Amino acid sequence: MEVTIAQCQGKGQQGGPTLIHFEFCPFCHRVRLALGFKGIAHAEMIARFYGTEHFLAVSGYERLPVLLYSDGSRQSESLDIIRFLDTHFPDSASLTMAIDERDFEAVLAWRSRISDNLFRLISPILTAYDGLGDDPRAMAFYRQRMEGWLGASLEELHAQRRQFFDAMLPELEVMASTVDRYGFYRSPFSIADTVIAGDLTGLRLLDIPLPPALTAYFARVEAACATSLLPGCPRSASAAATNR
Repeated sequence: MEVTIAQCQGKGQQGGPTLIHFEFCPFCHRVRLALGFKGIAHAEMIARFYGTEHFLAVSGYERLPVLLYSDGSRQSESLDIIRFLDTHFPDSASLTMAIDERDFEAVLAWRSRISDNLFRLISPILTAYDGLGDDPRAMAFYRQRMEGWLGASLEELHAQRRQFFDAMLPELEVMASTVDRYGFYRSPFSIADTVIAGDLTGLRLLDIPLPPALTAYFARVEAACATSLLPGCPRSASAAATNR
């Protein structure tokens, strides 16, 4: 069933915004964590990964996440959304003011360094999420998009997962040490943690153990945000979800 922008308007919980997103998407996870941490009542419209025309039909943009406000205005790009939430909902804890800009730039640089190996690792296993691996149409577009970008089949990537993981492990250990020391990337919880936990959550689906401090960190983040990111887990207490 196609869900249009007009159908989404006015459906936010108690007049709150509507997050249009994919269940499996790391960038969407960032925004879900931010909404949960800030305790913003909202609706979630879970889109299908059916291609650019479908994304435009359901959100007005070629990629997700998109946050749709009750007045019809829309916001795209995960970090822009989070920054705007701080401005639009000033009574909730700020995520951008909670971290020095130089520290946040360091997180983004770290994230950039691991990007290639991260997506080689998680792309084959994100299919565990409902609405992707169990939907042939979504899976066909996902396979085309990811294999074209990464230059190998999902099966080939999965077969090389140990190689990719070992190459990324030193960077993971550095981050694990940092979050173990501070609890979050820095204390308190900030926009940096939405990036780290949101983007790395797919690694939790691997059959390769993560550094224990990183596993404990994921648990702290989900508790702080009252939000579960893994497939089949309960949603944020602040979210009302609709599957389409």
